Amino acid sequence: MKKVICITLAYLMLMVPILAQQQTDACRQASIDAENQIDGNLWFGAGCLFGLLGLGAAYVIEPSPSATKLLGKDANYVAIYTDCYKEAGKDIQTAKAMKGCLIGTGVSVVLYVVLIATASSVNDGYYY
Repeated sequence: MKKVICITLAYLMLMVPILAQQQTDACRQASIDAENQIDGNLWFGAGCLFGLLGLGAAYVIEPSPSATKLLGKDANYVAIYTDCYKEAGKDIQTAKAMKGCLIGTGVSVVLYVVLIATASSVNDGYYY
C-alpha cells in the first residue's frame, strides 16, 4: 500500500508542473492569437458610431478561435486555449469599443457646442 501511495505522489509531483506549463503555454498563445486576429478597428468604429450599443455588442459577442490552430491538439489544450482566446478577445473588443465610444461622444459634444455657438451668433441675440 505504501508503494502505491509513494508512486502516486511521485507521479503527481511530476505531472502537475507539466500540466501547469501546458496551461500557461495555451493561454499565452491564445492571447497572442487574439491580439493578431481580432479586428480592433471594427470594434473602435462600432463604439464610435453606435455608442453604448457598440460597447454592449463588444461585451456580448464572443470571438471564437480559428479551428486550424487547434488541429492535432489534445482536448485539454483545446479547452484551455478556447477559454483564454474568448476572454482575451472580449477584453480587446470591449477596450476598443470603449475608446471608440468615448471619442465618438467627445466629438459629438464638441460639434454640438460649435453648432450652438454658431446658431446663437447667427441670431444676433434674437430669440425666437
